[in-house]
Amino acid sequence: MCAAVAAALGMSAQTPLTAEMWHKWTGWGADATVIEDAETGCEYNVGKELGQGDMVVGPQSCNGDLYADLSEYAGIEGVATPGITMRFYLNRVDLQGPGTDIKVNTDEEGKFSFIFSDYSELADAEFVHLNFIKIAAGWQGGAWPDGLDKAVVESIDLISNEVPIAASDITAEWWHKWTGWNADATVIEDAETGCEYNVGKELGQGDMVIGPQSCNGDLYADLSAYAGIEGVATPGITMRFYLNRVDLQGPGTDIKINTDEEGKFSFIFSEYSELANAGFVHLNFIKIAAGWQGGIWPDGLEKAVVTEVTAISGGSGVTSITNTKAANDVIYNLYGQPVDENYRGIVIKNGKKYINK
Repeated sequence: MCAAVAAALGMSAQTPLTAEMWHKWTGWGADATVIEDAETGCEYNVGKELGQGDMVVGPQSCNGDLYADLSEYAGIEGVATPGITMRFYLNRVDLQGPGTDIKVNTDEEGKFSFIFSDYSELADAEFVHLNFIKIAAGWQGGAWPDGLDKAVVESIDLISNEVPIAASDITAEWWHKWTGWNADATVIEDAETGCEYNVGKELGQGDMVIGPQSCNGDLYADLSAYAGIEGVATPGITMRFYLNRVDLQGPGTDIKINTDEEGKFSFIFSEYSELANAGFVHLNFIKIAAGWQGGIWPDGLEKAVVTEVTAISGGSGVTSITNTKAANDVIYNLYGQPVDENYRGIVIKNGKKYINK
């Protein structure tokens, strides 16, 4: 994926760990609830000069009922002074009882990464409650470079537990016949779609690249979990994408994208308000746009060839489009097909991606 596409998708976005994530709870187990408006006394010293044993984020009391619930995240990463040790204290039992004490060294660039599932004490627990983060002192088993006076933790970010969907070639098998054209439609199993697949073939203006010739609104590929479409075709032509058709032959969203001088094209869903506001992306067909449809066609060109059509990875929280048809806890695979809980691989549930193992 090109850098421009990645920037458009916001792929560098992260979730910073903040003091506002700390709360006072009714206890320290999985069934604890937040005590509203209770003070936590949480300190936030990211970006400040700190010594050995100093608090980075957390309350000075370190009580077991004061913590940030990170159960929905995969871990913590960040940047600090190279060669020091970060100390993470989690899942404390009782007010001052025992917990899980994890120490992670920063590398030569100052980076550190702490993945919860790498530690059996956390992997076997039903929750991840972060009590505090400190800079580990030498007497606590921490590393501290000789001659270092103060250290600085520059950033602390949460690692998403969602699994980015990999980019994938769009094929005729992605098309299904559905019970309707809205977010709550479901697949009609074993129904014929008549989907054509003409990638790699010589095509003229207005010809179908991928899609059913009927172009009916109940025949489509559900791309709601992806961020867009990119590919390669003859330079200087226009690709036509028709999406979210309402009714069998009703109106839809008609997007035209020109190929560049190298034949590349890229179509990002979130750049079009009609798609970003819809809550789903149903691809009815892809054609080569004809001149009478607002497309361009180089003088003297007889035939064009589309050599590649790929769905762009949605990543983790990359696109504003969510799969709202999963709102009732229906589980889907990457092809938009409903699957049960025994399905193994990447699945989509309530608009989020997970790995079912």
